[in-house]
Amino acid sequence: MKRFINKWWQARIARLRPCPLPKALALPENGRVLVFAPHQDDETIGCGGTLALLRQKGCEIKVVFVTDGGGAGSLPEGTVAIRKKEAIAALAELGIDDLIFLDEPDGHFRNTPDFERKIMAILDQFQPDWLFMPSMLDYHRDHVAIGQAVCACWRRWQGKARAFFYEIWSPLPATWVVDIRSVAELKRSALSRYELPLAHCDYLTASMGLAAYRGLYLSENGQSGLAEAFVEAEKNGIWGDMPGRMLTLRVYIEKRLKQ
Repeated sequence: MKRFINKWWQARIARLRPCPLPKALALPENGRVLVFAPHQDDETIGCGGTLALLRQKGCEIKVVFVTDGGGAGSLPEGTVAIRKKEAIAALAELGIDDLIFLDEPDGHFRNTPDFERKIMAILDQFQPDWLFMPSMLDYHRDHVAIGQAVCACWRRWQGKARAFFYEIWSPLPATWVVDIRSVAELKRSALSRYELPLAHCDYLTASMGLAAYRGLYLSENGQSGLAEAFVEAEKNGIWGDMPGRMLTLRVYIEKRLKQ
């Protein structure tokens, strides 16, 4: 039996392409783009450059911040108000002024029927053409839970928006990349507006470093670029249960790290 399984895998591997790279994602013009961010700064880290490019293409963009960013009680009083102001300033750098703050508890997010009703209402009202949400492979529990909740709503929703997972704390097995070289300074400037989280961790260097790594997929004549990477979700088809597979892998990672 083991020999049969090994031969099956060998045959599958033999059919793989030598080195399949993520494709360049063609961005829409004058579309409607909806972004869900667990915390204030996740949207800029994960897809800030792409959002800047979409605004330049005339897209209408709405960003929904799910948690209040209060740091689960670990940050000083007044943090919530500060992070909201920083989010408004950061997104202004990207040309975005349509923001929603749902004020769910930071660090303790739990999906509920009431939360899903809010998501469905936003989808129905805004009618996006594209949707961005956090990856369920991410290391932060809020990101995993919110990615799962938003994806579940999108799969039930009757609209036809394309949906993409973006990366923050954990790189994705990317299927698409967006060249952000032309808006790299906008992304850097937007991230710099998040002074409070930057005082605790150098997200700026980390985020631009990740963009440089992803830029290897765009290298020309030995010159690397800067890019953001995504995985596109499916409602149906063979990979329709990809969210479930991502969650299974995330739980496995958690289990191994506890040992």
